[in-house]
Amino acid sequence: MNRSISQITAIASLTALEAIRQPVFLLVATTCVLGIGLMPILITHTLGEAQKLVLDSALALYFVCGLILGGYAACSTLTREIRQGTVATVLSKPVNRGLFFVSKFLGIGAVMLVFSLNATLATLLSTRTAAEDFMMDWRSGGPLLAAPLLAYGFAGLRNFITRKPFASGAFAAMTVCMALAFLASGWVDEHGHRTAFGAHVPWQVLPAGALIAMAILVLAALAVSLASRLDTLPNLSLCTVVFLVGLMSDYLFGRHAADHAFAALLYRLIPNWQHFWVVDALHNGYPIPWAYVTWVGSYALLFVSGILGLGMFAFQKTDVS
Repeated sequence: MNRSISQITAIASLTALEAIRQPVFLLVATTCVLGIGLMPILITHTLGEAQKLVLDSALALYFVCGLILGGYAACSTLTREIRQGTVATVLSKPVNRGLFFVSKFLGIGAVMLVFSLNATLATLLSTRTAAEDFMMDWRSGGPLLAAPLLAYGFAGLRNFITRKPFASGAFAAMTVCMALAFLASGWVDEHGHRTAFGAHVPWQVLPAGALIAMAILVLAALAVSLASRLDTLPNLSLCTVVFLVGLMSDYLFGRHAADHAFAALLYRLIPNWQHFWVVDALHNGYPIPWAYVTWVGSYALLFVSGILGLGMFAFQKTDVS
């Protein structure tokens, strides 16, 4: 048991490190954070609904970037390692294929959760920045936009002095800077006056961000399962198709499920992303209860387990030599 845990920890850690060392991963993650931070500035025709438009756009960008990063991380680790023969070398040692496959997902899942933390913090700060129409709360917007820049500066200096990788250092530093930006802005109001921590933070965004993080984990499980057979472009293409079809699942299959067995089957087999996208409830003044988040978490766990089970079966048959 201890040996298996050690193997899982080692493989998952190396997978996570390999994923965040990819420059594309850092670029997409930074684009997401900065894009969310710039939403209050870029969205001009708000018609008195600035906060609503910023929240919608920020969560949508967060969702799409999570899809891209999950697919890319899966292929940059598992697919490339199969092609280069690294997987064959690892499996030649007493490492079970199933354990190796699950460890790969755990490593990628951990990285996606860190990305989700960054995106959720950015959404909280950006939504607060646009809380008032026709004015910006720079006590939250300023630290948000400064965090990635400070992280890049720190990582560049660290790389110059110690020769350690820039991409992984910048991603880790950005997470720390985002947390510090959130903590710093939480103690002041829009006028810069000291206030109770979190008094002006739109905490109702937090469960919405958690739901999207769960959806991204489901997509990451799908990407890892496909990565043993497909390269980056077809993998991302199939994940995108599942994403788009799942968004329209109620319209395409749900309304026919009662009358057609095949439609009912597809309605149950394809993840319904509308369960994870509940922004409309926030706009209508209904907070998202954590009991609902727990229920959706169970729904996501079932899909992740099923998808990984199929992926593990496919990986058992994959030629890695």
